[in-house]
Amino acid sequence: MVTKYERQLERAEEAKRMRKHADEVHAVGSRLPFCRLDATGDEIVIRDLDGPPLVTFHGMYAAEMARWFELIGHRTAGMALAELIRACASSAEHVPGREAALRLLQEMKLEPKPTRYRRR
Repeated sequence: MVTKYERQLERAEEAKRMRKHADEVHAVGSRLPFCRLDATGDEIVIRDLDGPPLVTFHGMYAAEMARWFELIGHRTAGMALAELIRACASSAEHVPGREAALRLLQEMKLEPKPTRYRRR
């Protein structure tokens, strides 16, 4: 049986890791170039603001992948995502968005997924 104090310690450690991951996401996001989506030609291209192509999308899912990249691939989006994770990283018992931020970090493979599930 886990005591209330042990749960608080676990949440505090988890919050510390979440803040560290938020710093990593911010560091990666701040290094991304500012870019724009160019779908005027035959191919869908993500271009640097200066003009050279960065990414070219091909295939039947090219439009969806380009749209997804446009949503999350911008420099400001990466830094805003880091701020959101940091805002949700608290050791308090009920923090809005904390579980969702933790699941996001787990899907990004920055935080380990639980090995066992228990009923609530």
